[in-house]
Amino acid sequence: MERIVFHIDVNSAFLSWSAKQVLEKWYTRDIRNDVSVVWFKEVWKSIIVAASSPAKKLWIKVPMRLSEVQKIYPKVIIAPPDYAYYKKCSDEMMNILKQKFSQFQQYSIDECFVEYDSNMQDKYWDPVKVATEIKDYINKKLWFTVNVWIWNNKFLAKMASDFEKPNKVHTLFIHEIQEKLWPLPIRDLFGCGRKTEPELKKLWINTIWDLAQKNKWEIKARLGRWWWILHDYANWIDDSKVENNYDERKCIWASSITKMDTKDREYILTFLQWFASELAFSLKEKDLAWDRLTVHVRYTDFSYKSHQMKLPNPINTIEELYTYATKLFDELWNKKEINLVWMTISGLQNVRFKQGALF
Repeated sequence: MERIVFHIDVNSAFLSWSAKQVLEKWYTRDIRNDVSVVWFKEVWKSIIVAASSPAKKLWIKVPMRLSEVQKIYPKVIIAPPDYAYYKKCSDEMMNILKQKFSQFQQYSIDECFVEYDSNMQDKYWDPVKVATEIKDYINKKLWFTVNVWIWNNKFLAKMASDFEKPNKVHTLFIHEIQEKLWPLPIRDLFGCGRKTEPELKKLWINTIWDLAQKNKWEIKARLGRWWWILHDYANWIDDSKVENNYDERKCIWASSITKMDTKDREYILTFLQWFASELAFSLKEKDLAWDRLTVHVRYTDFSYKSHQMKLPNPINTIEELYTYATKLFDELWNKKEINLVWMTISGLQNVRFKQGALF
């Protein structure tokens, strides 16, 4: 049987969860249907971190500054984030999926991978029907919508995630590559950034199909080995497994694509804040603390860099984790554009005392 993987992602997670929260407090309108944004004044300063669909239609999008948003639409609804509530919503969804799938990998607070293994294929047969039932069940039970992408490996999910509108099931199987993937402009290939595109066009590579047909050794000779990964992606090559290392006691991590090549420090720090909140809450649930932290970045030329520190005493507060992560990032970053950032914490151990200011 061919391999089938689901990628499940909450639509505008922070905005959706904030909308659910205010509806539970008897607010009469769903702010997802209004021009609304999520904005964290204290840490994320003036940058919005989520926007509703009506807001996006007005070209309001992350990571705009709140002052810019208010110039576009002065009556915008501003929702403050509540990370404890976000974590609750995330856990509710992840627990449902863990019960349904034996191979589960949480990728971030609002997305995960699950393997639609051979036993499930034998039992249920139609993966699209199963994905639709999952999507509808989450919407009915938890009051927020998700997209489900079905494909034959993890990379195809990354590409499929930009294909259609929210709250749907999408497919990008290998037999659909020729129709759905190859005709796209090269800029739409996952991992191809603003500076990558011109280099590929120098080799007369204008579409994903052009790259797929190119000799891999020529790519290496002209552009270097880090560009091989794009050639693999164009040919749907990705053997990475669905494995749950999110709950490992030795090491846990959080990561995110920045969705654009960027050297906006404030924008990058929003991701570190998300990661710090996500990881700290995960540790608190397990009564764990950490004493090692690593921050990693990937630059637009596909080179990687990381920086690590070991602390004299274990901690597990959001504030300290974010402070140390910011310090590491500032030390390792060379001010060039990046398109991926992630954080790893290790040296996990049981908490033997209660700390003040815990969340």
